[in-house]
Amino acid sequence: MAKSTLAPYVNSSTQQSFSLVSSGKEGSVWKVASRDLACPYGIEIQRKLTSGNATGNDHVIVRAFRTERNATTGKLATAQVLLDISIPKDTSILTLTEQTKLVCVMASVLNAETAMEATLANITALLSGADF
Repeated sequence: MAKSTLAPYVNSSTQQSFSLVSSGKEGSVWKVASRDLACPYGIEIQRKLTSGNATGNDHVIVRAFRTERNATTGKLATAQVLLDISIPKDTSILTLTEQTKLVCVMASVLNAETAMEATLANITALLSGADF
């Protein structure tokens, strides 16, 4: 079950609140409330899972997106960041622990190589095929 709200940090001291707007077996979407429908600001998780006995990899895609309107021209501009987590079906070598370390390396690279937070709950949920 997806969390009803998310509050990730946008800098070292400020959080942005996102509310759950939809959730299903293939993923969930959270958006900032009270924004123009043409200018969404949100987070999306999309799961592309293969059958249990299949070989290869499952994918969990995390997408952060924001659209703004130019006040002068009225034109829209959208920015997004995509993270595609490829999860092998064969976890005998690349265990959940090793997969978690790989996601932590990426998070640390994006955070100027600072240490990870004390909890790995969100990473573990994603690698297990669940939402936050």
